Amino acid sequence: MHTGLDSGTPQIVNGSTRFAIMALVALMALVTGGCTMSETGERTATGAAIGALGGALLGTSRESAAIGAAVGAAGGYLYDQHEKREDAQSENEQLRQENERLRLEAENQKLKAQGYD
Repeated sequence: MHTGLDSGTPQIVNGSTRFAIMALVALMALVTGGCTMSETGERTATGAAIGALGGALLGTSRESAAIGAAVGAAGGYLYDQHEKREDAQSENEQLRQENERLRLEAENQKLKAQGYD
């Protein structure tokens, strides 16, 4: 007869649920401790933690959580690179506009100096 006891301790949660709880605790630690990480590190670690949690909840083994963590880390890194590329493109566009404004301003000053008001 099964009593729910394993080596004298009650069986409260199964292995998958236990791992999901550990992954959630790790995610909270990353969120609160992420102040010293780079933005890339934060996004990659957050992706890994979310992936591990998803893998643990949806999968049937610890391998599922590890695969979820790897996929999540890759996703977090790719998201980070996408955001950095968009930021750089936006900054480049602002610099192009500023260069054009300065070029026109210099041209106008040159024309004024030559007497073409």
